[in-house]
Amino acid sequence: MNLQNLDRDELLTLQQLINKALEQPKEDDLEYMIEDILNEFDFDKVERAMEALDWKWRGQTPSIEDLREEAERLLRGAAESRLGAFKNAHWEVPILNACGGFEAKAWCNEDKTKITMLDLAFVVESWDSSIDE
Repeated sequence: MNLQNLDRDELLTLQQLINKALEQPKEDDLEYMIEDILNEFDFDKVERAMEALDWKWRGQTPSIEDLREEAERLLRGAAESRLGAFKNAHWEVPILNACGGFEAKAWCNEDKTKITMLDLAFVVESWDSSIDE
C-alpha cells in the first residue's frame, strides 16, 4: 500500500481502523506479561529466603518449580478476577491475589476489557496503619 496516494478521508479511515485494532483485547498481551514476570522474577532468592526463615508450604520448603507454579496461578487468578468477579471495582484499583508470601496484582484499562499491568511480589513482612476520618 502506498500511503502517498491516499487522500485525507482515506488516511483518516485508515487511522481509525488502526486505532480500533490496537484497542482490541489481546490474550497475547497477558501471556507476554505473565511469561516476562516468570522469566525475570528471582525465584532463587525467594527459595533462599524461605529456607533461611524455615518457611514451609504444607510442611516442606517448596521447590523453584512449586514457586513458579504458584506465582503463575496467582497472576492468572488476579487477571481473571480483575476482568471478572471484580469488574465493578474502579478501573484504576488493582485486584490482589495472595498466598504463601506471594502477592499478585492486576490492573485493567478504563473499559475493563484488558489487563494492562501485572505485579508479583514476595512479601516477608508488611505493616500498615490508618485513621478513618
